[in-house]
Amino acid sequence: MTKRLNQEGSITWSKAKKRWYARVTTDIGKQVGAYKKTHAEAKSVLKELISQNDKGIALVTPSMPLKDYLPEWLALHKNTLRPASYDAYEVMVRVHLIPRLGKYKLNALTPEIITKTWDAMIKQGHSATVVNHCQRRLSKSLTDAVKRNLVPRNPCGFVTTPKIEKKEIIPLSDEEIQTLLNEAEGSPYHSIIFTALQTGMRRNELLGLQWKDINLDLASIYLNRSIYRGNRETVVQTTKTKSGRRNIALSPQAVLFLRSELENQIENGMFHGYKVDGESPVFSNTHTGEGLLPRTVSSAFTKIANGLGLNSKFHDLRHTHATMLFKQGVNPKIVQERLGHSSIVITMDIYSHVMPNMQRDAMANFNIALAPIK
Repeated sequence: MTKRLNQEGSITWSKAKKRWYARVTTDIGKQVGAYKKTHAEAKSVLKELISQNDKGIALVTPSMPLKDYLPEWLALHKNTLRPASYDAYEVMVRVHLIPRLGKYKLNALTPEIITKTWDAMIKQGHSATVVNHCQRRLSKSLTDAVKRNLVPRNPCGFVTTPKIEKKEIIPLSDEEIQTLLNEAEGSPYHSIIFTALQTGMRRNELLGLQWKDINLDLASIYLNRSIYRGNRETVVQTTKTKSGRRNIALSPQAVLFLRSELENQIENGMFHGYKVDGESPVFSNTHTGEGLLPRTVSSAFTKIANGLGLNSKFHDLRHTHATMLFKQGVNPKIVQERLGHSSIVITMDIYSHVMPNMQRDAMANFNIALAPIK
């Protein structure tokens, strides 16, 4: 028994499988279809297949192997993801998911298969962080498969991933900060290192700064963009979350420093033949006026730090800034806002190592407050 819908596809009853088979013939004559228990389910699948075919999207069925489904899913979402997110997804799919799970069909993927795959990755030496990233990417693709009526459930929902051990944050001491700044002075990276310590901004947020974002009279930075470097191209993008767009108050020391940097940059521009205005990057190459590159900044910082015997990365400057604020008794909510965390829970979780000292200081003050009056 065959029933055609709008002459674009058909639904057939299979006696052998005792299921309804919905199928579509593509423009190149290829038949793509899927078996379903009920006619209603088959009709829903057929509708989705026809829609995909009309839009020029590669036809996806429940029996499609992940090696074919994941690239199609990735291509479908390319325009909805930030460049950095897309690149991270693409690498995870190409390097980890397809080599390990690509042979399995969508409707044959089980929690047991996924669990065994993650266990094997751990035994091969991959970190729990990498495995958790794989889980999240795979789960997102399978959630979309459920929405598209390709599979009844997402098997990732029944998988427990390895626990990620939180890395201990070791901020720079006051002495190390001064030594680091002294060593960097005179280099193209002194300015961005100093500003990172003063503001707690991320590397790519700092590199996205333009002079128009800094109000030296009001002593504040309005952060609303960052950069991403991929495929030898620098992409300027808005901050990832609403909380990422924020005002950051500057200390008097930072204002004086940045005012001096602006004056120096204008002089360098006049000497080397480029113009410095509000659109100019705050941290730039002295000779060309072009913005510094993320990897160059990180490599230069690591080299400077290692030369001083410090096992520090550029991101540790952000942690150092936050820790200094906590030790000075700044309200955690203010720290959260300066760092651009979406929740104060994130801030408190990352910097929980500072909390014991804060509690001891609070109790000392509490005792003083209740001391008997003589």
